[in-house]
Amino acid sequence: MSFDEEWAQLKAAALEEHSAPARTSGMRLNQLDGGGGGGGVTSFGGLCSSASEKKAAAGVIEDELEPGLTNAGDDADTKSNTAISEFHGWDTAQGLKHVLTEWQTQVKALAKRIGGEKEALRGTNTLLTGTDLHIGSDFCGIHPSQSPLYGTSATGGSQPPVPLPLTSSYH
Repeated sequence: MSFDEEWAQLKAAALEEHSAPARTSGMRLNQLDGGGGGGGVTSFGGLCSSASEKKAAAGVIEDELEPGLTNAGDDADTKSNTAISEFHGWDTAQGLKHVLTEWQTQVKALAKRIGGEKEALRGTNTLLTGTDLHIGSDFCGIHPSQSPLYGTSATGGSQPPVPLPLTSSYH
């Protein structure tokens, strides 16, 4: 299904839902997580984030990929240097030196790349967690226990005062 077809279906479904005769105002949650936060997949494909999965992926990079890459690079260096010494004096040795230099450059570039991915995973966790905490702290100002306009509890307190209607001197 193309983007345009999916978008047309979503718009038609939203129009149908909003024009239903028994429609009342309200809020709809596309998903409620299992209490652990994040990680869910919405039916509309929105941003879903799982701190534990990003942490696990960064751990795999650090514990498996980086050491594996280092070991593979060192093994190739050792074997290539052995071959270069065995072909000493031949053009093949010069070719192997060139290949080894290129190999080392590529291994370093790959190590830098996967190290960057690891740090990006960890940085995203920090960024999203920080954003969640910041937005949560903004909501504290409207929480019933934090606001003098409300009673002592959401279940038994009084309602906030209703503002008086504005009147105009123009008739």
